[in-house]
Amino acid sequence: MTTISQSEAARRAGLSRAAIQKNIATGKIKADGGKVDLASFDEWLALRQEMQPDLQPVAAKAARGGSSAPPVGEQAAYAPGEHIPLEAMSRAEAARLREVYKAQTARLEYDQKAARVVEVELIARAVGDEYARVRSSLLAIPAEHAPTLARCKGAAELRERLETLIARALEKLTLDGEDAASRLQGRV
Repeated sequence: MTTISQSEAARRAGLSRAAIQKNIATGKIKADGGKVDLASFDEWLALRQEMQPDLQPVAAKAARGGSSAPPVGEQAAYAPGEHIPLEAMSRAEAARLREVYKAQTARLEYDQKAARVVEVELIARAVGDEYARVRSSLLAIPAEHAPTLARCKGAAELRERLETLIARALEKLTLDGEDAASRLQGRV
C-alpha cells in the first residue's frame, strides 16, 4: 500500500491538513497511522474534482505556459478533473460532462429557490445602501449638534459628548440594519 503524508495530500488537493483529517475521520479517505492511502486519496480527489470542477482550468494551464489542446495527431493524457478540450473529448466523456453540468445547474436552481444563495448585485446594492446611511448619519452629527458641542467646557467633555452622540447614531443604525435585513430577506 502506497501512502503519502497528510500535508502532501492537503497540498495536492489544495486544502488544509484539517480538511484532509476531517475526510479521513468521516471515512472518505483511508489512512494508516497518520499516513494517507494514495489509492483512496486519488479516488476521493477524482470524485471531488468531478463534483467541483475547476472553473477556469484552461486559463490556469495557459498561464503556466501550456496549451489547451494537444498537437494535431497526438493523443493527450489528461489528469482526472483536468479540462479536456471539446475536440479531444469522446462521446462518453461529453455525455458525462453534460450530466455533471445539468446536476450542478439543478443544484444552483434549488439553492436559489431555497434562498441559500442570492445574487451578488442584490447584496452589493444592500451593502452600498447601508454604507450610504452610515455615512449620512455620521456626517449629520456636527450639523445637528454644533450648538451643544460649542457649550462644552473642555476637551474631555467634548470627547465624552461626541462618543455619546456617535454611539447613539451607531445604535440607531444597528436597529435600522435589522429592519433592512428583514427587508432583504423579503426580496430573496
